[in-house]
Amino acid sequence: MRFEFGARQIAIIALSTALYAVLNWFSAAFQVVPGASLIFPATAIAIVMTMWFGFWGALGAYFGTIIGNFAWGTALQVGITGGVHDMLEGMIVAAPFFIWALRRDLPNISTFAIYVVLAAIGTGANALLGNLNYVLWGVYPLDAVVAGVWPWWLADFVAAIVLGIPLLRFLTPFVQRTGLYHEHFFARSTEHEAV
Repeated sequence: MRFEFGARQIAIIALSTALYAVLNWFSAAFQVVPGASLIFPATAIAIVMTMWFGFWGALGAYFGTIIGNFAWGTALQVGITGGVHDMLEGMIVAAPFFIWALRRDLPNISTFAIYVVLAAIGTGANALLGNLNYVLWGVYPLDAVVAGVWPWWLADFVAAIVLGIPLLRFLTPFVQRTGLYHEHFFARSTEHEAV
């Protein structure tokens, strides 16, 4: 397994964090239940950035959650632990694409279908873990989890499909030509190595 950390990975983390945090703040204005928004476009950023940049893109969801957490009116510890499940959301979708060396621009029905299934699983896991995180910190009582999971999952899944698919389909070829695109989960391909 290759591992690479340097200025490019720091730039990826910063960009991913900024995009996720801004969209997280935006979504807080559309809460349907405390902690769950009618729309949550930051999910698409978590997934797409992880698909393009591997682990370093996923870290942006973690830090973006901590920064965006303040718009939701919850305590800092909720954002710190919540960042973990937001990061995992993108990793659940992206990891099989890296492991199986699948094309991340979703060029055919099989990669498209795999993406949709993994997006359903990743967003569902995030909705469940997010609600349990709220229970952990006393934001929700345990009996509110079932009611909280569905709007959270729906907002995340819709974003993963409606925003994530077009971003991956149309922008991946451009991102692949940059020195930031990662062929491996922790490192760029050898063709992008500095001389």
